Amino acid sequence: MSVESTTDLSPRRPESRPAAVLLLVRPVGPQAEPHLVLIRRSQKVHTHKGQISFPGGGFHPSDGQLEVTALRETQEELGLAPASLRVLGALTPVDTVVSNFMINPFLAVPHDPQAPISYVPDDFEVASVLEVPLKELLKPSARRDEEWVMSGQPRQVVFYNYGPLVIWGATAYILSNFFKEIQAGKWASLFE
Repeated sequence: MSVESTTDLSPRRPESRPAAVLLLVRPVGPQAEPHLVLIRRSQKVHTHKGQISFPGGGFHPSDGQLEVTALRETQEELGLAPASLRVLGALTPVDTVVSNFMINPFLAVPHDPQAPISYVPDDFEVASVLEVPLKELLKPSARRDEEWVMSGQPRQVVFYNYGPLVIWGATAYILSNFFKEIQAGKWASLFE
């Protein structure tokens, strides 16, 4: 059962555009360890070529709700039917500096956690599908912070590393917010 989005669609800055992404967590392996589904963006896309991100994209008025945007984009990028996923809730929105999107993340799990998942990646947008163990990203050693100067202002930039993968930008900020909620005891059902 999905939750209704209470996210305001009006952007914080005049040029910000609403967007939504899906944090899909699924059990993997004999221990049913929770893994986060990410994508590596292709070299064909207009922005953020080769970067690690969540499936998602810009809000279309026909979506009606940002949750629908996240599910629609996940279907377009990974071939997963919205009916096969259960949205657990919304996470804190992230306002991007470079691409001017207000990204609204939604957390989801498969309706049937035991059912195999067959990804059908869109060959224009997705170079590869990645399943990363949540427990590895939650380790303090997986995170590093740097201070960058952007438009003359210092900004904290968050990075998460898993093997050769480097997750940064809006994706890392979304993860940081998600992990704060996990550490505060929210989303405990993901680890049961």
